[in-house]
Amino acid sequence: MRFIVSDLDGTLLDKNAQLAGETREALREALRRGMGIAIATGRHERQVRKLWPEDLPPVPVISANGARIHLADGSLLHQSRLAQPLLAKLLRPELIRETELGVYRDDCIMAYHSKREFSHYTGEVTEIEDLAGFQADDVSKVIFCGTPEQLKEVEADIARELCDEVSMTYSHICYLEVMAPGVHKGSALALLLAHLGVEARECAAFGDNLNDAEMLALAGLPHVMANAHPELKRRLPDAPVIGDHDQAGVARQLARLLQRENSLA
Repeated sequence: MRFIVSDLDGTLLDKNAQLAGETREALREALRRGMGIAIATGRHERQVRKLWPEDLPPVPVISANGARIHLADGSLLHQSRLAQPLLAKLLRPELIRETELGVYRDDCIMAYHSKREFSHYTGEVTEIEDLAGFQADDVSKVIFCGTPEQLKEVEADIARELCDEVSMTYSHICYLEVMAPGVHKGSALALLLAHLGVEARECAAFGDNLNDAEMLALAGLPHVMANAHPELKRRLPDAPVIGDHDQAGVARQLARLLQRENSLA
């Protein structure tokens, strides 16, 4: 094991969206042993930097489900964007229905609320007032927020109308995420590892939801959280299921992996 990559929500973070002390210490020990660490998340890169503890060195961040890769110093290694014609097809009221829409741009998140219920993005975004006239050339992903039933309808429409023009995944049962074709955490991790000169077989990965599937399939040491989506466990039947995210499951598994590394040294 030379490298560790982890999802945030439902994986590395506890139920309060914080890094527990035990988790910080496990990451600190891995860094002390000379191992690389990266975060791979659906969140915006700026959100990740705010969450990351000041007492730990900065690390590379795969954000927007693989649409962006930033190195530890904040420089951009790679970005995939949704072209304007494709974006226009996604930002149609008849597709959005009564869901909420988040649009991830380089420097901000914007949102459109079909029912003006600011339940997901209050205080964090700029509202899109003119949906039909919206244009941007820096959108990395679009996220639809709603009930599972609402999102299944949206997903079916996108699959039927756009087919392989986009990549789709779920980061939670209420979040349907849409990126450019070929974009996911696995493709981004492959680019990052190649840049850093690390083999995928040397990488330990941790995740809990469907947007982690490709990343876990790529890594030589994949781990699925106890609280993971059942479908993720089904897709990766050979990956060990470790502890719950709210009980420092990643930290405790890292401790076991580091102890094994010691015994092999």
